[in-house]
Amino acid sequence: MKKNTLKNLMQDHSSEHNESQMTQEKLENFITTSVETDILEEEKGYIRFKYLGTKMALLSDEHHNRMRIISPITNYSSLAPKIKDSLMNSNFHLALDARYAVSEDTLFAAYLHPLSSLTNEDFMSALKQVHNLATSFGKTYSSAQIEFTKKK
Repeated sequence: MKKNTLKNLMQDHSSEHNESQMTQEKLENFITTSVETDILEEEKGYIRFKYLGTKMALLSDEHHNRMRIISPITNYSSLAPKIKDSLMNSNFHLALDARYAVSEDTLFAAYLHPLSSLTNEDFMSALKQVHNLATSFGKTYSSAQIEFTKKK
């Protein structure tokens, strides 16, 4: 019987994790071969595509171990304060892992995650959540059928 120490368990888990580690190539292959995506533009580390009719981009960087999926929605500066409040409320109560984010006056639905620990299931969920946030803008502002609110 093998004696399990914390060090042994961590080493075993680490080597097992590395074998199934997500890579930039795996992500890009997943997007380019998926039946639910239409590729619009592609280069290493960047793919612009449509997922269920929603324009998105996948940006990945193995060196920094990061990936993100973004979907542009509208100009942020044109939004009324009440809508901006709805976005912040959504990020707290109605969004799962995807969030509303702003860069260079563009409102995005965005999902950010470490690349190496991302699973295929996480990635599929991320695509759905970004799609849901982008398409529910102005309506429910929700990434899924869940709501984190306090009971009344």
